[in-house]
Amino acid sequence: MKISNISLYLLAVIEGAIVMVVELSAAKLLAPYFGTSIQIWAATLGVTLGGLTVGYFLGSYLSTTQERKNIVCIRTVLLIASLLCVLMPFHAHHILEFTLRFSIGLGATLSLCLFLLPVLIGLGATSPLIIQGLSQHSNTAGKHAGRVYGISTIGGIIGTFFAGFYFIPELGIKFTLLFFGCLLAIATLIILGIKLYKTNVLFLVVFSMASFVSFSFHPEINDHFNVLHESDGLLGNIKVVEHEASWFGQKGKTGRGIMVNNTMQSFMDTNNPESSSIWAWSAIIPSVLSVYPENSKVLLCGLGAGTIAKQLDNLNMDYDVVEIDKRVAELAKEYFGFSKNKEVHIDDARHFIRTSKNKYDIIIFDTFLSESAPEHLLTIESFKEIKETLNKDGLLITNFYGFTTGQLGYAARSVLKTMSVLDWEANIIATSGKEENRNLLFFASEKDIDLSKANYSEIGQEPITDLQNLVIPKRLLNLEDAEILTDENPKLAQLYAKPSLSWKLSYNEYYTKQLYTK
Repeated sequence: MKISNISLYLLAVIEGAIVMVVELSAAKLLAPYFGTSIQIWAATLGVTLGGLTVGYFLGSYLSTTQERKNIVCIRTVLLIASLLCVLMPFHAHHILEFTLRFSIGLGATLSLCLFLLPVLIGLGATSPLIIQGLSQHSNTAGKHAGRVYGISTIGGIIGTFFAGFYFIPELGIKFTLLFFGCLLAIATLIILGIKLYKTNVLFLVVFSMASFVSFSFHPEINDHFNVLHESDGLLGNIKVVEHEASWFGQKGKTGRGIMVNNTMQSFMDTNNPESSSIWAWSAIIPSVLSVYPENSKVLLCGLGAGTIAKQLDNLNMDYDVVEIDKRVAELAKEYFGFSKNKEVHIDDARHFIRTSKNKYDIIIFDTFLSESAPEHLLTIESFKEIKETLNKDGLLITNFYGFTTGQLGYAARSVLKTMSVLDWEANIIATSGKEENRNLLFFASEKDIDLSKANYSEIGQEPITDLQNLVIPKRLLNLEDAEILTDENPKLAQLYAKPSLSWKLSYNEYYTKQLYTK
C-alpha cells in the first residue's frame, strides 16, 4: 500500500502534539498524590525524554527497507500508543495508589515509568519509522528527517497550547486524553489501514471498551469524606470536601474545605458558616488588617474559598480579588458563601499588579498552589513592583509555610531578607504549634505597624489581643546566611524543596492515603 508523503507528515504532526498532551496530563495526574514541586516536574521531564529516547532507538531498530513492513510497524505502534493514551487516567490511579507508599521522588518517577513511559516509547518510535517510509527509494533521508522532526515539533507546539490553554483547564484530563487518543487512532486507521476491515473492527471494539472504562472510572471515596465537587483543570485536581474537623483539633465539628491536589487550601465550619475559618492564621490576618481604617483599598491575590474576602467584608474594606483559576471563584460562590456579585479578576497576581493602574493600601498574597508557593511573586523585582503599587505606608501580607530555623527555614529567611533590603520594616508572625504544622505570615511596610491597635474578632471567638507576642524576634532569625531572591535566579522552589516535600507528605498522611477506599 502506497502512502503519500503528506499523510505521513500529518501523522508526524499528530504524534508531536500528543507527546506534549500526555506529558502535561501526566504531571496533572501526579499532582493529587505527589504534589507540584520542582521534583515532580523534573521527574516528568526526565521520564518524557527517557521514553522518547527509547522510542527513537526502537524505531531505528524496527525500520526496514521493505515499505509494507514499515507501514505495519507505524500502524502498530501508533494504535498501541492511542490505546494507552485513553487508558492513562484509569491505570494511573491504581498505580499511584500503590506508589504512594514510597518517597515522593521515587514514587513519582516509578509511577511515570509505569503509565507514561510506554506511551512515549510508542510515540518516539514513530518518527524514525516515518522517516524511513518517506526515504524509500530516495537518497534524501537527511531532508526528510529534518522535516519530520520539525513538523513533529510544530505539532508539539500546537498540542501544548491547545491542551494547556483550553482542553485541560476547561474539559479536564480525562476528556483531553480521550480526545487526543481518539484523534490518533482515527488518523492512523484512515491513513494506514482503511481496508483492513476485520482488524480495524476488532481494534475499534477494544478501543471503545477501553475509552468507556477510563472515562467513566471514578475512584471510590472513603465514607468518612463527602465529596461535593471534583474537577481537573489549571491548578490540577480540585475537590470540595466535607468531613469531621477532628484532624484540625476541632472535635465535634464538621468542616467544608476546598482541596487542590489533595492539599487543603481553606476549611470552613459548616455549622457556623459566618465564621471565616477554623484555622488560626485566618484570624491573624484580619487582626493585622484591623490596624488600618475602614474603606482602605485592598488587593487580595488568591481567593481560595473566600475566607479572607469574608473578613474584608467584616472590616468594611474596599477590595479587589485576583484568582488564577476561574473554577476556584465559581466554587467559592457556590459552596462557601462568597458573594455572587463580587467581580473576580482571573489573572496571575504579578501580571495583574504590573498592568493595573490602581493603587492599594494593602496587598495580600494567599497564593499557594497545593504545597508550593509561586516563586515569581516573592522576588526583589516583584516586591519593587508591589511597592510602587502600594500607597504611602501601605502593607504587604504574605501567607507562607512554617519553617524558619535550620536548613528547612532557609527559604522563609530568604523571603524576609529580600523584603528587608527594600527599606521595608518586615516581620514574621507564626501561628502556634510545631514548625511543620504552622503557617507564617510575612508583613512588610515602610513604617512599623502598631499591632496594639488591632481590633478584630471572628464570630463566636475571642479577639486576638497579643499579636505582638506572635511576632518572631529578629534575633531568632539568622538572615546573614539567607539570600536575596531575584527574577534572574529564581531559586525559591529549590530552596523550599524539602519543606514542600515535608508538607506534602503530611497531607498524604492526613488525606490522600485515607481519601480513597482500599
